Amino acid sequence: MGEVALRSTVAVAAARAVSVVASLLLGYLVALALDPQLRNRAPASLQWFGEPGSVPTIAIAVTVLVVLAVLLVRSQGVRRPGAPVAIVAGLALISTALGLASYWDCHDDAHPRFFRPLMFTAYVVKGGTADQSLSGQTCPSPTPVALEIARLSALAAIFLSVVGVAAALFRSRADRLRVHFARSVTAVVDVDDDTLSMVSAIARTMEGRSTLVLITTSLDHHCVPEVRNHGARVIAVNFDRPETLRALSLWRKLDRLYLLSSDPSSNLLRLKVIADQLAETSRKQRLPLIVRIDDPWQAEAWRAMHFGGSDTRWAADAVGKYDVTARRLLDRIISTDGAGRILICGMSPLTLALCSNMAQRHLERDYYAAPDARPLPRLVLVAENAEEYQQDFALSRRRLGLSARSMRVKAVTETASVPLLASLLADDADGTAVVFVDRDSSTASSVDTTTGTRLAARSPTTPIYAWDATARVTEDRLSLVGRLRTYRLSMDLPDGQAQDAWERAARLIHDRYAAEAGHRSAASRPWAELDEFYRGSNRRQVRNALWMVEQIGGHTWNAWNDTTDEVEAPNLRGLQPLEQLRLLDFERDKAIAMARAEHEDWCRYYRAAGWRYGPQRDDARKIHDKLVDWSRIEADPDLLKAALASLAATLSKLRELGYRSRPPRNDSGWKHFRRTGQVVAEQRNSAWTWTTGSGETMRAEAGDWAVRDADGGDSWSVRDDIFRASYQHIDGDRWRRRGVVKARPAEGGETVTTLEGSARAAHGDWVVRGEQGEQWVVPGEQFTRRYDGPLAETTVGVGFSH
Repeated sequence: MGEVALRSTVAVAAARAVSVVASLLLGYLVALALDPQLRNRAPASLQWFGEPGSVPTIAIAVTVLVVLAVLLVRSQGVRRPGAPVAIVAGLALISTALGLASYWDCHDDAHPRFFRPLMFTAYVVKGGTADQSLSGQTCPSPTPVALEIARLSALAAIFLSVVGVAAALFRSRADRLRVHFARSVTAVVDVDDDTLSMVSAIARTMEGRSTLVLITTSLDHHCVPEVRNHGARVIAVNFDRPETLRALSLWRKLDRLYLLSSDPSSNLLRLKVIADQLAETSRKQRLPLIVRIDDPWQAEAWRAMHFGGSDTRWAADAVGKYDVTARRLLDRIISTDGAGRILICGMSPLTLALCSNMAQRHLERDYYAAPDARPLPRLVLVAENAEEYQQDFALSRRRLGLSARSMRVKAVTETASVPLLASLLADDADGTAVVFVDRDSSTASSVDTTTGTRLAARSPTTPIYAWDATARVTEDRLSLVGRLRTYRLSMDLPDGQAQDAWERAARLIHDRYAAEAGHRSAASRPWAELDEFYRGSNRRQVRNALWMVEQIGGHTWNAWNDTTDEVEAPNLRGLQPLEQLRLLDFERDKAIAMARAEHEDWCRYYRAAGWRYGPQRDDARKIHDKLVDWSRIEADPDLLKAALASLAATLSKLRELGYRSRPPRNDSGWKHFRRTGQVVAEQRNSAWTWTTGSGETMRAEAGDWAVRDADGGDSWSVRDDIFRASYQHIDGDRWRRRGVVKARPAEGGETVTTLEGSARAAHGDWVVRGEQGEQWVVPGEQFTRRYDGPLAETTVGVGFSH
């Protein structure tokens, strides 16, 4: 049971117990109001309870009602602002019952027995607190405790109603205010009925204290109330006016982004707007990004191509209703049905999604499989054009640089009729499951819609899944004929599953590490039991690998249209770290630079969480023996080997999981140049902005250096650690450039992602890359003054010169 569900169950049980106590307490006060002498029959030690004017009695009753209200809210999972209607109604009912009992004897010959007490009670329920009189005398006298509590309940109901109305009216402003003060933000842009279930999954898996924010076009959208129930803040923008999306202040605090419109083009347009804004406000790299692209092949191509290039802003993945449905169906078939073969009947995008998802499962199974994991079933496509789909699947594997031999798909090029399927089921040594995919309107699938029912009647023990547009997703479908179950396309992710490829990669890497370590420490517990700090560490490792492989290693993750690997990942095992990295196309200088970047990023993560150095590791006290500067790692051969081994292990593990990097096809433009000349620099204690020669606004953080050429000109910013590695102090505020960089001529109009923001290069400019993979643009006339070269490869030496 999940932590949220457990808290809700405990709250329900507690609410029931407190409601019993409240009922007994209020029932006793009602009885006292009707018969004040009843208190004299109670034990002497308890006769004070219910006495007219008893402050302790009022305090106890109010406390019980407050606790009950809080427990009711928690048990129902209500997170929206304002008072739940049930609590207001309950308080009004309590006020009515207590008031009617208190005024029950307030009648005479001129005032009817029932209606006069009812009118007095109505006065209390609408907020009246004054005493009532009858024939010139106060009634009731003395005032019973029940009446005091009735008045307080009525006032509380009125107050909560007013607060609820005000909160509803100003909810949008309140949401914006909460987002403004949030430490970090998980943003969901657009939502519909298909993606509503994803919001629930996102809310359950958010990192740390992140605030969930839905950005939509209208606060009246029918999905908004349900999204609010998951704790989301809702902000409305006009998607037809991109500047309203760009103007949101939350982007500088973004730590995860979901673009969930059903139109992939709209998602990509919004991504460009957000990326442009992030370039001006944030230095974050490899932010988790999920874009909804329903077509499985378009999603696969976009995912592969988006990894490459100079934009390292995102750790991107695509998700769609076909992909999620395929995952859900295969989970059920593998874990519950235990089938050794799956017949996929009919052709639609779901057919491609089932093949792709199974292929990824094979890669992940080869990487790590739990001891009790079932063997993966074989796939058989049954349709008139099944052979075409089989060939297309093999082509998609080759375009991703993966071997199609890792998972073969058999094709039966005939219509999926009952007699044909019955004959295939006759040869059922390992057990077979049948999936009838959705009808593809573009191909007018010829599979009879009654085939599933008739096949289930003939083979009642065969698991059969038939598409039904009206089927419910969240329920376990019951079989009416044999083992026939219906399903529909949806974005409903199974509980506990990761939402993006990189989250799954981090989890699998940890699972294998934990299995090899034997779950002996806090860092090697199963993922479900793992502390969020260690989960974050695994995510950080994967995301940092994505960044440094491109920025430092000079590779691209864009494997689309690549050829199959010549070096398989298992062949790397047992080799020395540098040899492993060389076979992965990383020479020694790049390997050491990446190992340094990984170690420094790891240190930053641990130190930010309160860890410190100590000679002996102690997780309980947050002490680690490897939290040292890189200079100590580099000076110790054993520590350096361990750092390189960790880097090689991460990259080889990603390759085993199908996430491959490769050198760009045309890297000849980069050449080595030596830094030369002097600068004037000062370190600033607060953030500031500066403008490039092409007019872009760049952002520098506190602690960065403001640098300009010694002979004058505009200044720019340099991060502290990069500045100290790239400049040698002369005296005062004067420094000398040192070291070697890589540079290439810029393409006119290209955008380069720098640490300070995105810069647009003009014709004649140069793109320069430093030791840690950082890039910047240098105008042509300045480049010749600041850099000597190009250098011959034999004079560059090993690594970058300091």
